[in-house]
This record gives sequence, C-alpha cells and structure tokens, in this order.
Amino acid sequence: MTSAALKPRQRKAVMMTAQGMQMRQIAQELSIGYTTLLSWGRNPDYVRAVDEALQQLESEATKELQQGYGDAVRKARELLSSQSESIALGAAKLIINTMNHVVERRESAARWAEMSEQMEVLEKRLALIEVMPSAVDID
Repeated sequence: MTSAALKPRQRKAVMMTAQGMQMRQIAQELSIGYTTLLSWGRNPDYVRAVDEALQQLESEATKELQQGYGDAVRKARELLSSQSESIALGAAKLIINTMNHVVERRESAARWAEMSEQMEVLEKRLALIEVMPSAVDID
C-alpha cells in the first residue's frame, strides 16, 4: 500500500503529523477517535507516508533556505560599510561566526571520515582475530 492508497483522512493526518500537530489535535480536527489515530500510527504504510512527508517538507525548507542564503550574505556584506558602527560590527560578527561554523562543519566531516576509515580497519582486524585459531585450539 502506498501513501496514495491511504484513505483521505489518513493522508490529511499524515500531513498534519509531519507539520508537527499534536495527536489529540489531529484527531479532533479530523473528527476521529484518538485511538483510531494511534492505530494508524502502527500501520507501516502510514508510518512510511509520514516519513516521506517529513522528508519532503525538509527538502522544501532546505531549498528555501538555500535560495535566501546568497541574499543574506550580500546584505551582510553591504552592512559592513554602514555608517553605523554598531550595524557594521554586527555584520562583521555575523560573517565571522558563519565562516567559523562552515570551517567547523568541514573539519567535523573530515574527522568523521577519518574515524570511519579507522573503524573499518579495526573491524577487519577484529574479523581476522575471530577466525584465527587460538593456541588452545591448535593442540
């Protein structure tokens, strides 16, 4: 069963859940029992539909943020030359903090990649140790 195969009220409940509405509020809004809504939540197809809706909403929000990012950077750069020192200082702090965050994320990603490689090596070593006969087994 796909999310399209869900009943209309279930599809509405999926979107309401993905948007963060409370369960009791959803049940009331859709004129269904709270226990009915809970039973839908045990249906793997319903859960999958909620996950898909959450991913879609996150994707749309990310696109919106990305589209505004360039405008925000341009505005912050414009404000660096503001006549008001407090505005220029605020813009400078924003730019510096943002760049620090970007650098930290890159460094963090590099550390995660390095740790993942080390874990793979350790897992391979452990696998070899587990298949090697012990001194007791050789006797």
